[in-house]
Amino acid sequence: MTDYHTIQRIIFVCKENVYLSPMAEWIMKSILMDKTKVIESRGLVVLFPEPRNMKVTDVLMNHAVPCEEQVSQEFVPDQVDEETLVIAMNFTEKVKLVEDFSLTDNVFTLKEFVEEEGDVTDPYGGDEDAYEECYVELKDLLYKVKKKLEWN
Repeated sequence: MTDYHTIQRIIFVCKENVYLSPMAEWIMKSILMDKTKVIESRGLVVLFPEPRNMKVTDVLMNHAVPCEEQVSQEFVPDQVDEETLVIAMNFTEKVKLVEDFSLTDNVFTLKEFVEEEGDVTDPYGGDEDAYEECYVELKDLLYKVKKKLEWN
């Protein structure tokens, strides 16, 4: 078993950084008591800064998850060091991280990291219920991440 005690930072990665990774970022920040840890989100295809999707903001606000306004930011491999855990929202994005940036250490899909099968359900194009279901799934998975990392 890998020792994750040195992890001080998580970067959640999705395609455009407007749906899944920002939602994961803010949910993780809300459940994490240790404010010394750095939690961020980035996108693999960010042609210009876009605001977070309003349905994501709405579902976070409905659950009293504090979230600041933010715009999409591109993933930069220089931000990754041995104390960084990179969590892709799905397998395709993980493959891109490995192939395009030669990242191999501490790079996982979210479900892979918590030893579950498959990818996180993407709510893109769905109604409010789809975003609610995604929120519930992410929150459950992120509590498992917190436990695995033994973060307070």
